[in-house]
Amino acid sequence: MRSSRAALLLTLLLASGSLGQRVRRPPRPLSPISTIQPQANFDARQFAGKWLLVAVASTCRYLQEQGHRAEATALHATPQVAAMAVSTFRKLDGICWQVLQLYRDTGVPGRFLVPAQGARGPVHMVVAETDYQDFAVLYLERAQQLSVKLYARSLPVGDSALSVFEQWVRSANLTEEQTLFFPVYGFCESTDQFHVLNSEWQQAAGHGP
Repeated sequence: MRSSRAALLLTLLLASGSLGQRVRRPPRPLSPISTIQPQANFDARQFAGKWLLVAVASTCRYLQEQGHRAEATALHATPQVAAMAVSTFRKLDGICWQVLQLYRDTGVPGRFLVPAQGARGPVHMVVAETDYQDFAVLYLERAQQLSVKLYARSLPVGDSALSVFEQWVRSANLTEEQTLFFPVYGFCESTDQFHVLNSEWQQAAGHGP
């Protein structure tokens, strides 16, 4: 009887050990953007204002296939408490749209998070480099897919800014063939209330219900 009990105990221990091994999951791979260091001493107040999208480097298939439909895109950044409100203007089928997003503070200056529903999860954003006056290089990552964006205060953008952008693109293992340059004309400055997306920004900024 004692031997049978010992055998039962040994069986249970082995089973619990194998169960513990089964529930252990390998650590998730690091997000590509987690290794990108933000602009040193990032100052949201200096970053605030209007930026024009110059170029995007990405492995996104949609961007590569639909790049010929790219429209001039501008964003306005406004610092908020523990966040940055970003208002993006662009055209879709000839109509100006405004997209309102709240880039939440992560505790690291220059690194932000945009919560989003759906299987692809949130958007991570890092201001990799900016001189605040002329250009800004932003990294965005969602569902392990990395994009590098170049913004400018005015157009045409200078050669030095383009050179900095190209360096960041190469460091992200992206190529010239994966880089799309956006139109430099036809920017939207405003839109009507029927072409505004995302009311979360409005609530957080106190611009309506």
